[in-house]
Amino acid sequence: MKISYNWLKDYCKHDLSVEELAECLTNAGLVVDTMDPVDDDYCLEVEVTSNRPDCLGFIGVAREVATIVSGKLEIPDVGYDTTNENINDITGVTIEENELCQRYTAQIIKDVKMGPSPDWLKKKISSIGLRPVNNIVDITNYVLMESGQPLHAFDFDKLSENRIVVRKAKMGETMEAIDGSRCTFSDDMLVIADSQKPVAVAGIMGGKETEVSEATRNILLESGFFDPRSVRRTSRKLALMSDSSYRFERRVDPECVDWASKRAARMILEIAGGTIVDGIIDQNFLEEKKVCVTLSMSRLNRLLGLQIEKDTAKNILEHLQFRINSETEDGFSVDVPSFRGDVYREIDLIEEVARIHGYDKIPVKSSIGVKLAHDNKFDKITEKTKNVMAGLGFNEVITDSIVGDSQDRYGTIWSEMSSLKILNPIRQDEDLLRKALVHNLLRVKKHNQNYGAEKTDIYELSKVYLPREDDQLPEEKECLCILGEDGYLALKGVIETILIHLNIVESLESKFFDFALFSSQKSAELRLGNTVLGFIGELSREVISDYDFRSKPCVAELDFNLLLDKTNLDSSYQKIPSFPIVTRDLAIVSDEQVTWADIEKCIESLKIDYVNEIKFLDVYRGKQVEKGRKSIAFRIVFRADNKTLKSEEVDILQEKILVNLNNSLGVNLRE
Repeated sequence: MKISYNWLKDYCKHDLSVEELAECLTNAGLVVDTMDPVDDDYCLEVEVTSNRPDCLGFIGVAREVATIVSGKLEIPDVGYDTTNENINDITGVTIEENELCQRYTAQIIKDVKMGPSPDWLKKKISSIGLRPVNNIVDITNYVLMESGQPLHAFDFDKLSENRIVVRKAKMGETMEAIDGSRCTFSDDMLVIADSQKPVAVAGIMGGKETEVSEATRNILLESGFFDPRSVRRTSRKLALMSDSSYRFERRVDPECVDWASKRAARMILEIAGGTIVDGIIDQNFLEEKKVCVTLSMSRLNRLLGLQIEKDTAKNILEHLQFRINSETEDGFSVDVPSFRGDVYREIDLIEEVARIHGYDKIPVKSSIGVKLAHDNKFDKITEKTKNVMAGLGFNEVITDSIVGDSQDRYGTIWSEMSSLKILNPIRQDEDLLRKALVHNLLRVKKHNQNYGAEKTDIYELSKVYLPREDDQLPEEKECLCILGEDGYLALKGVIETILIHLNIVESLESKFFDFALFSSQKSAELRLGNTVLGFIGELSREVISDYDFRSKPCVAELDFNLLLDKTNLDSSYQKIPSFPIVTRDLAIVSDEQVTWADIEKCIESLKIDYVNEIKFLDVYRGKQVEKGRKSIAFRIVFRADNKTLKSEEVDILQEKILVNLNNSLGVNLRE
């Protein structure tokens, strides 16, 4: 933002030299980069941060100076006389897209006399690098720089049917802009049109065909409030930028729309003559949002390490045009002005007071209290889980939450509802919030394979976003997704290891689960008690072919919130065994429908103290086993804590187990 040293004094009288002014503004947060002499004036280049669009005009900067020097901010008068003719009798404005154009004002000035601007006006706009054009264009530029509110003057007689329509462009419509650029519109761009064609790109630039010229006699003066995102997107797509788009992209002051229009109309009346038609068409769709923030002086002084008096803080905020609406012994509440959209919390007010009072007055040696926070349960369990995964050789990956529609290609894991769509995605082909992590891990696997890593053991612990009914906010579910290359049972073993390290006592059960993502032979729903923990499976042939994988990865996606609920963080201790173990490897023959979980549960139901471990070995189907049945091999480890078990004692226990398996599941010891 370029400002003229002399021009700034129109709004705030002060005795600061240009060097002092630059230093004061810099100390207040508006860094002055350069000070260049221009004739008898100086042009200061001020760095305005994106959260301070109110300082993209002279009045905004003057407000800061008036606060610093405790001076008075002088706002120009905008009063003028009008004719008896009513504006609604000669023109009309139709807003078809009120979300993209939330306020639009128009007024008519008749019988203007086009010509060069007076010297004082030329000098002022030239001092900040603008080129004088004619009196009308120079006035709109002047008011833009003065207030930060962009304006545009149409040649009223060149508008078809003398009316304005604010609408989205039709695909393929074209327009030549004032700077000679040829604009070809798409149907998501907002344009200002007359009854037939676009006459301006909304918030960016006017059209050549309706610009004011020496022949212009009647003017339609536009002032509006356009959606910053819409202006930014259109500006980037058309590669068309201007001082107007720069300000609209950062959000203009909605209450300045009308003032700037009146200010320009009065200047036109004074400089170009003519008459102003009675009334202003004001299509206003903005909701009135009153922002009120309370400031506690004790908190302010505690944070800054100072003893600022309440009257000092009030004085600073009132100069910045915050209005005090109530007061207590410790502080006060203020109404935030419409041009300060960046202020909505108490800490914002504290910053306002601090920067004007002077950052250099904050003692650098003040002690700042630090309160250590205890690790919460989530952090502890997350760290423990990640340590287990790292110990097992898995690498953590972090992927994007915004994905494309490929996540629904093979069905969905957690929710059947449609994914939540992002309104303004960065990439057009990725505009959905993810409902599962598995698809992201498959893409990571593919990426690594393309770079020569044939096997990729990876995991991700992150959130998925599950839609809810009635447009409620989505359920943010914490999930753990693991991709392993050592087979289905190895991956299941990884999950069991996690459960052991988290001291989860409930046994892991698996149940057949038919899911298009997985092979029908190797897929299961995992449960802890009666609750679904997640899903595990070897990728189906279709998925492997789709991704062109050269291995058969297995994937498990778990509900990490359930693991959080079931985890016991109390430390556990196991006495080191003093007596040897006795192992028995058994092979039994069972029907196909009998699962390993059934067998394990049957043995555990006997509650034999000396059974230390039950370990699955393998399953066999073949010539030696009757058709429709299978052979399951497993190992039982026996151990006593107080003695060495004898072989005869173990024989008795083994027989008891086999009898129970036969009675409960109809299985027999394989011969």
